[in-house]
Amino acid sequence: MKLLGSKINRRTALLQTAALGVPLLFPNTGIAQQAAFPQKSIRMLVGFPPGGAIDVVTRAVCVEASKKLGQSIVIENRSGASGSVAYTALKQASPDGYTLAPVTISAFRAPILEDVQYDPLIDFQYLAGITDIPFGVVVNEKAPWRTWPELLAYGRANAEKMVFGCSGGLGNTSHLFVAEAAAKEGLKGWTPIPYRGTADCMQALLGEQILFTVDTIAGTAGLIKSGKLKLLAVATASRLPSWPQVPTMKELGSSVSVDNLWGFAGPKGLDPRVASILELAFKFAMEQPALIAQLALLEQKPLYTDGNGFRRFAEQSVKEQREVLTKYGFAKKS
Repeated sequence: MKLLGSKINRRTALLQTAALGVPLLFPNTGIAQQAAFPQKSIRMLVGFPPGGAIDVVTRAVCVEASKKLGQSIVIENRSGASGSVAYTALKQASPDGYTLAPVTISAFRAPILEDVQYDPLIDFQYLAGITDIPFGVVVNEKAPWRTWPELLAYGRANAEKMVFGCSGGLGNTSHLFVAEAAAKEGLKGWTPIPYRGTADCMQALLGEQILFTVDTIAGTAGLIKSGKLKLLAVATASRLPSWPQVPTMKELGSSVSVDNLWGFAGPKGLDPRVASILELAFKFAMEQPALIAQLALLEQKPLYTDGNGFRRFAEQSVKEQREVLTKYGFAKKS
């Protein structure tokens, strides 16, 4: 049907177009409104308890991303099984863009540790990497150790007393960090105690139920600054601005470090247009001064990468985690 240059009036054209079953692509029509995204609030399934590093940063990012989207992003904490409860729910969600989740290194580890109901390389569509998670070695302020070497010396002489906390459970970052560090020193017999999240682990540390832990700076900064905990070393590439006197593990002769990019994903099968809208919203969020300032308070910085870049990181991480978990005997039997 030739419309341009014809003498058919607008009403006739509309009727003919409708008769052919062609959508009426005019502003303010019902079809145009249906095509808009998002039209309602978005669920963000956080697989960790409130107050931890992932929860705190996710909430801050969602506040800024909501401004770009024009709809709120509602946080739902689905903690349990090192994030697997939320990851499974994400896989099962409709791929319409209204259910998302922060995806951390725990998503790449869990399938190697045990049988789970998702595959991070098959069931997720990666949208944006946003930042990393700096970790540090912390002890109760009452503890006699002021440095990591002092703690190691105690552990060498009192292996049976070396009880340490593992936020997020066994086989996760805290546990693997200590296992790797102890192995490099030839130390054995240290006892890991698993906790559901940072809050539980901090309560145990303050209650002197454990001697030390390796946890996120975001989750421990407040207690360190208030004088309730001591930071002995950081597992980062360089010293942290708030504690320039605290050395890195590398400076102390260890190659152990923790540099974990994390970000957001939806279920597999998102419409490319919807995925692009979400990706741009997260990019917008990471550029906002208010969020950058909040990250700085947690010793973090924006490390935005698009969905393709985050997926490449996921693929590499799965490979690396399989190697290290197999090395320490945590990988499940095939």
